[in-house]
Order: sequence, then C-alpha cells, then structure tokens
Amino acid sequence: MGRETERFDVAGHWMDAVRRLAKRLLFLSFAPGRLTRPLFNLLYAVIWYGRELFEWLRRACVATPIFLARCKAYGADVSVDRVPYMTGLCRIELGSQVRISGKIGIAAPSKGGSRLRIGSGVFIGHGCSFGVASRVEIGDFVAIGGQTFITDTEGHATYNPRRAIWDVPASADDVSPVIIENNVQIGRYCVILKGVTIGARSIVGAGSVLRTSVPPDSIVMGNPARVVKRLVATD
Repeated sequence: MGRETERFDVAGHWMDAVRRLAKRLLFLSFAPGRLTRPLFNLLYAVIWYGRELFEWLRRACVATPIFLARCKAYGADVSVDRVPYMTGLCRIELGSQVRISGKIGIAAPSKGGSRLRIGSGVFIGHGCSFGVASRVEIGDFVAIGGQTFITDTEGHATYNPRRAIWDVPASADDVSPVIIENNVQIGRYCVILKGVTIGARSIVGAGSVLRTSVPPDSIVMGNPARVVKRLVATD
C-alpha cells in the first residue's frame, strides 16, 4: 500500500511539473531587442501591405463587380468590401460614391417586386442587414453604422395558429416602406422597423429602436426612440 501511495505521489509531482511547463510555454513570448527591432518592424510592414493588397484585390476584382452585376442601376465609384449575403429577388439601385464596409445582408421575397434604393455618398457599415418586402429608400449622404437592421416588413404574419412561421408570410398589412432622407446619420446597432421615415439631417443614437417616424433635424435615441433634441438647420 505504501509503495502504491509513493508511486501516486511521484506521478502527481510529474503532472504538476508538466502543467507548470505547459503554462510557461503557453504564455511564452519574445520581446525584440535593439538589434532585432528593425527585423520585426520589417515583418510588420510586410504583413500590413500584404493584407491591404489582399483586401484591395478582393474588393476591386471580386466583391464590387459581383454585387454591381446584381444591381439594376448604379453610379460611379462604388466600393464593396465583401460580397453581400442576398436572398430572394430585389431590385437594387445605387447612386455614386457608395461605400459598403465589410459584409451586409439583403433579404427579399423570392417572387420579386421589392426595391432597395441607395443614394449617392452613402456609407453602410459592416454587419448591416436589410429586409425588403416592398420598398426601402436611403437618401444621399447617409451614414449607417455597423450591425444596423432596417426592414419594411414584419417578415411573417402576426397571427399563425398552429402553423410554422415560414407557412404564414407577411400580408399587405404587415408591410410598409422605410424612407431615410438625405444627410441622416444612424449609429451602430440600431433597428428601424416598417413604416418609419427618418427626416433629413436627423441623427439616430447607437442602439436605438425606431418604431415611429422622425421629423427632420432631430436627434433621437432609446428603445423606443424618442426625440431628445432638435437641430438648427444650416445650409
């Protein structure tokens, strides 16, 4: 019995030693010195320029032309970082100088008949998604922060007794256009629901949920979003 206990103690010590060594190796790092610092700076430059070249090739030669091929009309100087995730049939119209950062999503009915219009000078952040059952219009010089969700539909009927949600599509009463007028700024993580019109030059605070329309020259925020300040329009 004593020998078995001794063997277990030895094995336990070895396991503890292995764990300590594994932790040291896991967090081991090399700090550059005076002689190696230029080498690591060069390595950083190679990685940075290589990454930027890859991103440019993907944007200019893959994502942008593929997306424009799916658009009914578009202007000059459009830039799309990643090929958007698109479902259904939506008529997409773009103005000029549109910047789409990262990857966005566009969901539309498979039967078609929906329309997404994006004006000129518009920026759309990474992770934004659009649900377009009828019509979503974005004016000129609008900025939309990342992860924002804009939809003109409930997505399904609100009354669905004993039926799967995909078996109860949205009716005409569950769809209403969304209009975002010129020079609107929308923060990150916002939700803009059906029937909302955001007046020109308004600002929507990050994380806001818009269920009702916003008058021009307003700052709104919250859930549900409320006007917290009126702006003075300037030319």
